Amino acid sequence: MAIFAFSAVADLVSAVTPPVSATCDISCTVAEIVEWSQTSFPAIELAELTTQKRQATASASLVLYTNGDVKITADNSDEAELSKGGNHKLVTEYRLECDPAGAVTGWSSYDCFLSNGLTVKRTGGDGAVEVTLGVRASKDGRQAAGSGRYGAMQTLTVCWGS
Repeated sequence: MAIFAFSAVADLVSAVTPPVSATCDISCTVAEIVEWSQTSFPAIELAELTTQKRQATASASLVLYTNGDVKITADNSDEAELSKGGNHKLVTEYRLECDPAGAVTGWSSYDCFLSNGLTVKRTGGDGAVEVTLGVRASKDGRQAAGSGRYGAMQTLTVCWGS
């Protein structure tokens, strides 16, 4: 009986418990992200217009962070036109370039700039898109522009592309 007891204990000690597995279903949702790096573009100061220099161009850039395709539209109201009260207005045109997304527009009058929107396709990487807003001002050749400081405010709005 003692021999049997020793062999039963040896069998229990040498028995290996088989591995046991459990699975876990894991998920995570990434929120849609679209935000500007700052609340406004740096101010754009155009060069002075003179009788010899009838046109001036300048630009400013801001980073747009997005993890999807977006559409950028612009303010086409009179607020986006360079003016100095009343009837003193300059020919005001805008242009937009998005790098590295490759989206770019030609020069457009303030009242139709991005009126149909500009689609910016998400590219790989960190989702940072440098958006460069260009503005071009010129004197209307038919009339002399009044001297003084002219101002305008352009607002770009980003929404999800369809």
